[in-house]
Amino acid sequence: MDRLPREILAEVLEFLVGPAPSEYRLHEQPSDDLLQSETRDLKSASQVNKLWRGHALPILFRHVQWRPPTPPPLSSLHDDGLLLDPAPLLRFLVGNRLQCQVTTFTLLVDFADQQVEAARVAYQIRPSDLEWLWDRLFAVIDPLRFTIIAPPATLAAFLNRMLFLDDAWSFNIPYHILSLARSHRAPRQKSISSLDLSASTFGATVSPPPPEASSSAAAFKGAMPAPPCPFLTLRPWTSILLNEGSSIRAYQTYELFLRSPPSMLSALLGTGEYPNNAPLLPATVVDFNYIAIFPLSSHVIGQLVHHLPKLDRFFVRFTPGPNNHILEDRQTLKHVDVADLWMERTTALRHMLGEMVDPGGGGGGVGGNNNNWKTLNVFEIGEIVDDKEVWNLAHAYIDRAASGWTVQGATGVLVRVDEEGNPKAAKRCCYPAPFSCSR
Repeated sequence: MDRLPREILAEVLEFLVGPAPSEYRLHEQPSDDLLQSETRDLKSASQVNKLWRGHALPILFRHVQWRPPTPPPLSSLHDDGLLLDPAPLLRFLVGNRLQCQVTTFTLLVDFADQQVEAARVAYQIRPSDLEWLWDRLFAVIDPLRFTIIAPPATLAAFLNRMLFLDDAWSFNIPYHILSLARSHRAPRQKSISSLDLSASTFGATVSPPPPEASSSAAAFKGAMPAPPCPFLTLRPWTSILLNEGSSIRAYQTYELFLRSPPSMLSALLGTGEYPNNAPLLPATVVDFNYIAIFPLSSHVIGQLVHHLPKLDRFFVRFTPGPNNHILEDRQTLKHVDVADLWMERTTALRHMLGEMVDPGGGGGGVGGNNNNWKTLNVFEIGEIVDDKEVWNLAHAYIDRAASGWTVQGATGVLVRVDEEGNPKAAKRCCYPAPFSCSR
């Protein structure tokens, strides 16, 4: 093998490359092992000798997952807290000339005790530290997709926004996924040689004070600009995915329909109170993908139906994917009326389809007036392929649509058509396959 020309050896190693989990699993149930590779063949090949390692490393580091050190235990509250120092990783990438190979980059923050640790660390993250982090990362890497997998409270801190956690215990959602993507790279704006990658760590301390800490500041919130979230605008992202996991646990609780899930939708769409009253979604985003397993219809209607941003393509999935067997777990479904799950799913889709075919006309039955539905050209329902009820529901709305829509084959994609019945030209989305249901 070592006598082969290097170009042929490189080609042989390419045959060991399978699809990266970050390419096709982001719509599945969020977990700390979601992106574990199913095969180690390429990693084993990189350990044969220096020649093989030299060819394997650029392939291995196309998809990078970074797990910062976990925070100290609760007994060490005097400690600096969460370590968000990317210097060792960045030094390795630059030292091996791998920074230009990184196509996807995933930041995974995990804790042993999700609810307690995540809430504590969220209040320890300072916006100034995050700006330093994003600047350092994006000065070295230039990924086509940037993903954060973290507990809801920690994700809110990364976005520099607040999160309603009063009902979080009833949902018990350990992780959310936020993923940003684009189809191509722009010219680099910073020189890597100018970076100071010295070994340094920085802790994160309390970000915004609790609401009760400063009543005088609250009086001025109406006139204050919302704090920025730099990593959303450091690149011209065109596609975004938000995966909020499963809400099934909440269906076990009393007064279910009065509860609110821990969600960053209000922050992304700018529908909440300060600082969530200014939308975070960049204007460059034309492709929105929302995944949640049996979310409450009131949550979907109140956020996405009434406040859908201006998009070209909108993808939703409200049921478990083909690799998720949560509906076969008796413990998960204990004290749950399964009929409620499907009723909430169907109610949410019915209102979406109503707004799609009759924007602003109350087609959803809730008196919505969101004109952004008029600019939507592609609406994809992830479960439409294998769900006859949704398929029939979609066809019923399409048949009575005032504006022209059609079902594109049997793929679950609803497309707006012109007066002649031709699909309207859609802006090119980054990669719809990984952000759609796996099929």
